[in-house]
Amino acid sequence: MRAFDVRRPYSPERDVRDHGHLLDLLLSLPANGVVWPLVGARRAGKTWTLKALEHHLGSAGGASVRYLDLRRVGAELPAVPPGTTLLLDEPQVAGKGGSPRDAIAFLRWCEDLYKASTRILLAMSPAEWIALERADGDAGLLCSRDMRFLDPLTHGEALKLARTAVSRALLPELPATWRWNPFLLELVFELAEQSPALAEDPWTLLWTARVRSELREFAYHRAVFEDGLTDAQRDVLREIACGASPRDENVDLMERCGLVQRRGGRAVLADPILEANLCPLRIHHVSDIHFGPKSAERVDVKERGKHSDTMAPGLGASRVCDHYIDHIAELAAAGRAPHLLVVSGDVAEWADDAQYAEARAWLERLCRHLAGHPRLPPREPNVLLVGGNHDVDWRQAAGPAQAWTQARHVPFARAFDDHPRCARPRLDEPPETRALAVARYADLGVEFALLGSSEFGGQQETDPVRDELSSLLGRLRKDAMEEPDAERAAVLRDHVSRIDPGLVHDADLQRVRRAEWHAPIRIAVLHHPVSPLPSTELARFSGLINAGEVKDALAHKEFCLVLHGHSHTGWFGKEQWPERHEDWTIRIAAAPSLSSREVQEHNGYNEIEIARDGVSGEVSYQIHVRRMVREGATWMRRASMGPFAPGK
Repeated sequence: MRAFDVRRPYSPERDVRDHGHLLDLLLSLPANGVVWPLVGARRAGKTWTLKALEHHLGSAGGASVRYLDLRRVGAELPAVPPGTTLLLDEPQVAGKGGSPRDAIAFLRWCEDLYKASTRILLAMSPAEWIALERADGDAGLLCSRDMRFLDPLTHGEALKLARTAVSRALLPELPATWRWNPFLLELVFELAEQSPALAEDPWTLLWTARVRSELREFAYHRAVFEDGLTDAQRDVLREIACGASPRDENVDLMERCGLVQRRGGRAVLADPILEANLCPLRIHHVSDIHFGPKSAERVDVKERGKHSDTMAPGLGASRVCDHYIDHIAELAAAGRAPHLLVVSGDVAEWADDAQYAEARAWLERLCRHLAGHPRLPPREPNVLLVGGNHDVDWRQAAGPAQAWTQARHVPFARAFDDHPRCARPRLDEPPETRALAVARYADLGVEFALLGSSEFGGQQETDPVRDELSSLLGRLRKDAMEEPDAERAAVLRDHVSRIDPGLVHDADLQRVRRAEWHAPIRIAVLHHPVSPLPSTELARFSGLINAGEVKDALAHKEFCLVLHGHSHTGWFGKEQWPERHEDWTIRIAAAPSLSSREVQEHNGYNEIEIARDGVSGEVSYQIHVRRMVREGATWMRRASMGPFAPGK
């Protein structure tokens, strides 16, 4: 016989909970109302608690005790002998499906039994408590002081439930929220017993348990969230899942029912299945960081000298990019840190190894504050990175175009190749043979296509007359030029008369068209704008040369969102081509520069929130994009797009 079976009916030897306080209640104190309400979430162990009380009270002798599952008695409520201790389960006065029992008539039946000296312990869901409370009105048949709740499993009770050596070794590896619920803990141990290899990988084990919990025989999410809660209670849990702190009387009720807990002074979901299903995916889209001489400073230090050197550190992070990390740390403390970071190019100013070293150190500091998501495998990429025109090594672009096209992308590749959780397009590899850069998160319902739009960046203009004139002027001034000026001139010569055409290589576009895309949320990331922005820029090739083809391919494959940078301007847009691609709508989000000083507006980023509702094949998604900008010492919401459904 297996040690674990979550379907097994109540058996005293497998009961790990201490029911002493409820036994004392039923044996001594009378209720203030006509019943003792035992309120708890579905699948939290209410039935086993009633069965345990029946067992203990029956063993003690004395007054008769009867357990009654009201789902099995039909519409007509039964007669009960006077003086019985009645343990009632499933009153069915609320919830979806079927015809709810009339709550007022049910309370009157309980009142009649109470008058006949019957003690009643009534186990119910939070939704059923609210339904009975409303039906009672001012009649006084219910009293909130009588409410009792099922406590989470203690550590000792969880140890008792772990009946094998494997389960005892596994128990400390499980998150606390999985150890509090006897149903979920038994389910996890059962899976580990059936498939011992799962015990070696706790994340996969819990993922399997979550999937198993949605089988028709359990329907955990439907039972707990949809059938067991009111609309208001569900809304409260959704708000908490999004990091909000609602002030609602239902918060305290949800906490006492074990669905919410207090952590660090804020409310968080305490049920791991609801957390996985309700917690939105948060993405920060940053762009144009420009590590190097054009990084924006947060503090305007005009004072120079030793006094400045002493005081400046007291003002906090001096650069905007470092202030952003402080901001992420604050979000993490509030439960709102991003799960994924998308960087849409121009990480460095000159594709210089020193600048990339600085960028890499910054990125590693930032990644410490990224949040985990129950549906995000811990080894999957959480940084999605595409290069921009400034991430091209222009020194390598001085040779013949074909020969040096890939070499110009090597410094960027070298800087991030060994990042354990970074995904990026491989422009350092030939377009004919490289793989399409994708990041797929099937359990989150999200897929990314990472497109390199700076394939040919840094092309050098050729003008023999101008070059000869520049050479002549250089020789004339050589003797009068100081060495620092000569070095600066050499750098400037490497950056003059270059063009930065934005272009997604046709080979990559064909890969987009050929690829199978399955997730309902499909997002493309590139550096250059795919549509003109309402701003003015005097520059050649400020957008994509083949923007129309790019959007046509993305719409054909039903991508719903495009993220880009380059313009240093935040902007939202949507495009639809009538009578083409079945009127599919593509949304576009341009991120402002996170930390360049060459901007016409505030530095900032885009926050993308993808909310899901439902389970199995009934999941719907809503996407909300917010532009956040830095104003002084704070980051403020400036504009938003959505919420919207994919393709709408």
